[in-house]
Amino acid sequence: MKTSFHSGRAARRFIGQLWFAGVVAAVGQAQVFTVNLSIPDNSLVGVTSEQVISGYTQALASVSVSLTLETRDGEPMFNGDIYATLSHDSGYAVLLNRVGRRDGFSAGYGDSGFNITLSDGAAADVHDYRLTLNGSHATPLSLTDDPAALTGTWQPDGRAVDPFAVGSSSTRLAMLGSFEGLDPNGLWTLYVADLSGGGLAELKEWGLMLTVIPEPGETVAMSAVVLGLFGVWHRRRTRR
Repeated sequence: MKTSFHSGRAARRFIGQLWFAGVVAAVGQAQVFTVNLSIPDNSLVGVTSEQVISGYTQALASVSVSLTLETRDGEPMFNGDIYATLSHDSGYAVLLNRVGRRDGFSAGYGDSGFNITLSDGAAADVHDYRLTLNGSHATPLSLTDDPAALTGTWQPDGRAVDPFAVGSSSTRLAMLGSFEGLDPNGLWTLYVADLSGGGLAELKEWGLMLTVIPEPGETVAMSAVVLGLFGVWHRRRTRR
């Protein structure tokens, strides 16, 4: 019996789903750290959260970061004030660098809070999120009197430049890809600062999703499992 075009496409999708499931199972779950740190207003001192990771045997393939910053003491925070970096071993990434700051507008965006995931593979740059979401730097996330927090998955800012001079056009060189190939074990350090007066912020929690390079034996084993299951699937299809 000939396999139709649609059957072939279904087979490819089936193999892809099996492979993806195997890779996710090998990676494990995200590690989330609840810290509840009050960020000093208008200060380079900021706050630092240090976390030690252990138990990995392979080098890093990719890193994504979750970040939750909220208002505190009843005061709205100001997203354009926030500067955040992540460091580990020789890797360094700028997660946020005064979002919305650009030529002719040094204050940045006035929205209030972040509940986001940062990944190099995301569709859009977090620095210009209003432009992406609303088509305008001037349109806030909320049109009511209550400022809203940013949500979703975004590319990190990546602009490793002076936060008092950063703009949309600044070069993006400090991305999460700087951690690729490194040993995931050891100390990871998140630094967050509020660099302008007005509005109070708190670092509620942050997290890491570490994807490691599979060991050669694991890759071969997963390929064998996928091919075996595909054979069973194909035989059932051809008997119909």
